[in-house]
Amino acid sequence: MSRVNTALVALCLIGAVLGFVLGEPVVGTSLLVGGLIGGGGAIAARRGTSGDLERLNALEWADERDRTAGVKGLAVVGAVALVLGIVQLAIVAIAGVEQTARFMAVGMFLALAASWFFANWYFVRRG
Repeated sequence: MSRVNTALVALCLIGAVLGFVLGEPVVGTSLLVGGLIGGGGAIAARRGTSGDLERLNALEWADERDRTAGVKGLAVVGAVALVLGIVQLAIVAIAGVEQTARFMAVGMFLALAASWFFANWYFVRRG
């Protein structure tokens, strides 16, 4: 399993434990299932018989063709995340949710927008 997948699975499992300890079983279960499925997918993608889609979904790119397709897929995910962040901000404004949820929505949107800007800046200069 790659370092990225190891970090993602570890974060999911740590978050799951925290969710259960803090009395949030839906959060704990969601993160536990996500971590187990993600880890299983990453391990399966390392097999010699794995297909393109398995490797791409597990972030286990085998060659330049996988890398190109993976980067394009992640670019779409980033664009969708920005759109969903805007929708989330609109819902937060309309629903009048508590301050913590509002700050989380604003923070997530700003983090996504900033990472998009800096990623584009980096790759434009890199060539």
